[in-house]
Amino acid sequence: MALSLHTVFLCKEETVNLYARSACHERTHRIGSTSSSILMMKVRSNNRHYKCFQLFRSYKMNRLIPLSHFKEKSPISSINAFEEIERFDLRRGVTLILQNQWRQFIQLAIILVCTFVVIPNVDAVDALKTCTCLLKECRIELAKCIANPSCAANVACLQTCNNRPDETECQIKCGDLFENSVVDQFNECAVSRKKCVPRKSDVGEFPVPDPSALVKSFNIRDFSGKWYIASGLNPTFDIFDCQLHEFHMEGDKLVGNLTWRIKTPDGGFFTRSAVQTFVQDPNLPAALYNHDNEFLHYQDDWYILSAQTDNKPDDYIFVYYRGRNDAWDGYGGAVIYTRSSKLPQTIIPRLEAAAQSVGRNFDTFTTTDNTCGPEPPLVERLEKKAEEGEKFIIKEAEEVEKEVEREVVKVRDTEMSLFQRLLEGFKELQQDEEYFLKELSKEEKELLDDLQMEATEVEKLFGRALPIRKLR
Repeated sequence: MALSLHTVFLCKEETVNLYARSACHERTHRIGSTSSSILMMKVRSNNRHYKCFQLFRSYKMNRLIPLSHFKEKSPISSINAFEEIERFDLRRGVTLILQNQWRQFIQLAIILVCTFVVIPNVDAVDALKTCTCLLKECRIELAKCIANPSCAANVACLQTCNNRPDETECQIKCGDLFENSVVDQFNECAVSRKKCVPRKSDVGEFPVPDPSALVKSFNIRDFSGKWYIASGLNPTFDIFDCQLHEFHMEGDKLVGNLTWRIKTPDGGFFTRSAVQTFVQDPNLPAALYNHDNEFLHYQDDWYILSAQTDNKPDDYIFVYYRGRNDAWDGYGGAVIYTRSSKLPQTIIPRLEAAAQSVGRNFDTFTTTDNTCGPEPPLVERLEKKAEEGEKFIIKEAEEVEKEVEREVVKVRDTEMSLFQRLLEGFKELQQDEEYFLKELSKEEKELLDDLQMEATEVEKLFGRALPIRKLR
């Protein structure tokens, strides 16, 4: 017979019933020993569906081993061959079931990530390889990511980047917003260690500059002290608020403590920081290399296009850089370091010439905001966002109105074109008639004049030889 040992209320809509039985065999029964028993767990919800888990307990191993997991629509009324009820740890059994449910949730989450994040970014073959690799090699890291709010938000943010013209830049911005140690662990597994994600190839957008475009000499110690990035080329890497970088020397290496601000969707910000170390190329003084990094094994190569380091307010260093990591080969950009928080206007002609030497137009650079003021109050930020949203709606309405006006003009032009074609056709018929009459001989014209008579007279004249009904 079946006995319900315990009923556990998991929530308002689910209960758990636990059953136990021992496996009965004639030979073992005679000698009074029991080698194993079976534990049944039934989860009942208000929708009358039951989830039943059958567990097998081996007394030799002294642990629970899940045997099956199934659903049924009718409750279990009886289970035969129950002869002995063994004591068991209820919390351990429930924990095992919950772990089983959690594993199923994680597997579903991984499938959703593959469906909405990975597949839209690559072709079908690469998507299959990537998802298979994640499921096989990075399951733990991905499970931690799904369970972590920031990492899960990063995954959701990445979904919004699919099929955008600036897809890569959008993905990097998502990383800026939601970066944390869990995201780093997942990237380290998926990108660096197991290489589940294909590497973006170098397309030659930022080539190595010709040595003739670089400064002939540069003292790396002149980089010491505080510098602002007052202008940048690449919006993904170079254009942030309050970019204050402080450099110092450690032996023959230049160490930079870099800080910058990341804007949040509500109009606030938070500050990011990093430490980078550079060594100077002994054969090319204008080249500084930042290699041997653990995170994504990234490598950045800096090239000094122009510089003035005379301890004056308008001192500057024009850095053009290119880099590579496990995810992307060939990214790059350019920044203008200045001692002043604002870009001095006196150095712009030299910056324009230096940018042109590497095929860039300085007009495409963007001036950054280095006022580094305090974060506005939340109420003020929300009001500002509301105003921006209102302006956006008005702009969208104006664009829709302009589009409607263009459609009206288009329809009107179409109607005018139709009337014009009809008028031209009518004129053409008139010209044909005039041409026909003009080609008639004098005798033919006199005959037509003589034939001007009533239809009845024509009928009397020609009789049945002419279908008069079609002339009327």
